[in-house]
Amino acid sequence: MGPNQGQGVPSPEDSEGLAWDLYSYNISVPLGESYSNILPGWGIGKLQAVVGGRIVSSFNITVPPTASFGGTAELNATGTYPSLPGDTPANRTQVTLAANSLQDLTAHVGSDGRLSYTCLQNSTGSGCTLFVIYLIHSDYRAQQDPEFLGGPQTAPQSWLQNGSWAVDHFSALGAQIITNFWEQFVLTNGTRELLMSVGNYGWEDSIEIRENLFWTENYTTIFQIEHGYDITKYLPILFHQNNVGFGSAPPVWWVTDEPDFGNSHIADYRETLGTLYGTYLQTLTKWANDYLDLQFSAQVSYNLAMDMLQNVPNVDAPECESLGFNHLIDGYRQYCGPANLAGKRLVSTEIGANPDEAYQLTLPELMWDVKRSIAGSVTQFVFHGFPYSGPYGNTTWPGFTTFDYEFSEMHGPRQPAWPEFYQDPMNFTARLSYIFQSGVPKMDLAFYMKITTFPSIVRNYEPTDLEHAGNVDTVFARGEAYMILGYAYEYLSPENFGLPGAYVANGVLAPENQAFKAMVIRANDSMTVDGTLGIAGLAQNGLPIIFTGGIPTYVAQYEPLNGTQWVGQILNSLTSLPNVHVVPYEGLADAVSSLGIEPLTSIKSNGSWFTYWRRDDLVGADYVFVYNDATGAGLGNGYSEGSIKFASTGTPYVLDAWTGDQILIQNYTRSNASTTIPFQLAGNQSVIVAFADANSTISCASSHSNLTTGPCTPATVVNDPSRPLPPPSSSSLDLTDWTLVVEHWDPPTDLSDITPNATIKHNTTHQLTSLMPWASIPGLGANVSGRGYYTTTFTSPITNTSTTAGSHSSSGVYIDFGAIYHTIRVSINGRPLPPLDPTWAKADISSYLVSGENMVEAVVSTPLLNVLRPIWGELLSSGAGVNVPAAGLPIQDYGLQRPVVVVPYTR
Repeated sequence: MGPNQGQGVPSPEDSEGLAWDLYSYNISVPLGESYSNILPGWGIGKLQAVVGGRIVSSFNITVPPTASFGGTAELNATGTYPSLPGDTPANRTQVTLAANSLQDLTAHVGSDGRLSYTCLQNSTGSGCTLFVIYLIHSDYRAQQDPEFLGGPQTAPQSWLQNGSWAVDHFSALGAQIITNFWEQFVLTNGTRELLMSVGNYGWEDSIEIRENLFWTENYTTIFQIEHGYDITKYLPILFHQNNVGFGSAPPVWWVTDEPDFGNSHIADYRETLGTLYGTYLQTLTKWANDYLDLQFSAQVSYNLAMDMLQNVPNVDAPECESLGFNHLIDGYRQYCGPANLAGKRLVSTEIGANPDEAYQLTLPELMWDVKRSIAGSVTQFVFHGFPYSGPYGNTTWPGFTTFDYEFSEMHGPRQPAWPEFYQDPMNFTARLSYIFQSGVPKMDLAFYMKITTFPSIVRNYEPTDLEHAGNVDTVFARGEAYMILGYAYEYLSPENFGLPGAYVANGVLAPENQAFKAMVIRANDSMTVDGTLGIAGLAQNGLPIIFTGGIPTYVAQYEPLNGTQWVGQILNSLTSLPNVHVVPYEGLADAVSSLGIEPLTSIKSNGSWFTYWRRDDLVGADYVFVYNDATGAGLGNGYSEGSIKFASTGTPYVLDAWTGDQILIQNYTRSNASTTIPFQLAGNQSVIVAFADANSTISCASSHSNLTTGPCTPATVVNDPSRPLPPPSSSSLDLTDWTLVVEHWDPPTDLSDITPNATIKHNTTHQLTSLMPWASIPGLGANVSGRGYYTTTFTSPITNTSTTAGSHSSSGVYIDFGAIYHTIRVSINGRPLPPLDPTWAKADISSYLVSGENMVEAVVSTPLLNVLRPIWGELLSSGAGVNVPAAGLPIQDYGLQRPVVVVPYTR
């Protein structure tokens, strides 16, 4: 919806609807002395307030490592780290104001800007401070004007060519200045109609606006309505910790001598800011729906100090980002809980923007991110990014590179994998999205979570007992399987309790959506009055409520009339209900199980397996994503095996997202209410299991729409993960004597040549008795990128038919390449194999073999990093050098690295 991060449009300066900011001047007044003068800054903007207050204390704070204190709670207890949950520490000078001395002096300012004020001598403290606060337009540009950009720029003829101003994200006016611009200057001459015919979303990226303090013109009025008091005299304490990622971090924190240092007022400020941001989102969503017949998507609350979960439901397709969410499954569950409760068909993510990984992100790493996102309930993927591939000034080969090489990835024709090697992982992702956007997600538990800011997404439920049980390290050391109770969970804010789907029926919360079987509330959770009332209503309607570690006592809002005591009384009174339980903090999974609440999946495995469940009534099926997370295990490591008990008795199928095959699972056991299936999974491998109802459209008579082109693919030990894969034996063949032809992709002699054919390509041939990374191959070396063409042959009695007595009897053969570093395509005797899963690249080749000699051809590609390393310091993008030091660059291990084995098996 804008030129950069979607946060602004061209506009005449100071137009209504552009972003507002508060700017403060401070005046020190010693005890017993007076100030009488024209206020500093008079005339720079509208006077928002003048606040006077007496200083009680002032001291410098250096925040120690959090680990030394055991976390935020202990730092808060020392009085040196006053913050709300989610806030981050900072070194600063901390000045404490007496709360009872704070005065709103705005009405005493004369028309000429003059004010008279006396700091009383009989007061305790070190003096007084006047805070002179103006409301001004922030004048922050979402896109700079030509003069600022420099270079050969055309002088602007009007404001239309003079860059873009950030808009007010806390009013309908801010949204309307965007929509008015689009209607008047973009969606003209048939463009609107074309967009309506092919478009899907209007979209706004992360909010990257530098402010002192986010504000809007009617903020104080809305605040008064929401909270019942005037925020004006507390304005001085709002300027710290409310710029998340952008804006200046003030060196001085002004706090009050209230028991919580005034944090309750900051919480209230953020609550109202969230309300007003919701108005902005709702206005844009309605415009996209009504004017364009499109949906609206946004990276909701990204870089804003507010409860992220509050506004996720206010757009059609909420979007997160793997970068800001730190690739955390738990983090995605925080974002997706409100979206799924609101009945959103999908949650999107901007994925693959990894710091310091330009030209080195591998496609299996990107798919690792996709799988962790699916496990966290994210089902649409927008890959970052596809840079402009044409000529660009002051830019060297391989071409224009965004963010000065700081973030991955530069997908497109400059990559050796483009385009054919991208097809397999893109189809894999598309099939995952197709399946897991179907129906509705189903969960076991809802975690209550009220956090007023998200400067960084961290795991919120820190214990791992919902995913692991027992002493995991000891179990792993013995190589034994262990039981995971497998409770799937998402998070809900009390701000989401008013959604239409947030009702209880038959002891289940949101029965038409996630169907939560219980809500978990922790002793250190932050409460609100409305949230407490909401919990009471859920409990009284029969939802099991589980207080873990005790009853919460902290109230994250200003309640001068014993509000904290009232919240405690209500919560404690709920414990008399038979469906409300107080359990220890440790061992939550066991406690939930002891209450008779069973998970959708119970896992017995020696790995870290995650599941994600969708129910599709239209098709008559349950879809379950099974993922073996081996984060950090290294290429080819992380294999695990075990079994999963699914709460379904439907006919089980594997839906192979790599090939599109639908396979009837052969190996399982069934009880009256469940089906147990064994699995063998490589590190970071995933499987889709479908359970078809008796009347389901999924069957082997008619294939699943868009997944296969015919009836079910016959099950083998290779494509049915429930069947044990025979290990290599004496009759297996280790393929050796490879010929490798490397197609080098080298920079041009003139690095400024970035034309489409600038890359210099040439071949070298290498004979390999065993497979190894390219950097270890004599005559090849570490500074090579491109494509590799491997060939070898084998002669074997192995065929796809049984042999006579006395010879080896086999009815099937598979080939196993192990884990693949980047990409692979394989042909046997000139016939291409189906796409291979790079976590475990194996395929049944029984029907591909011929008597006598058989040829194996494998083609791989690489990222560009290794060839860029020698010229790293010479690279430019739009005149800027690389923003990543060469010293930390790795040498990537390209090519086939693990033994390739041909293995016979008996069906």
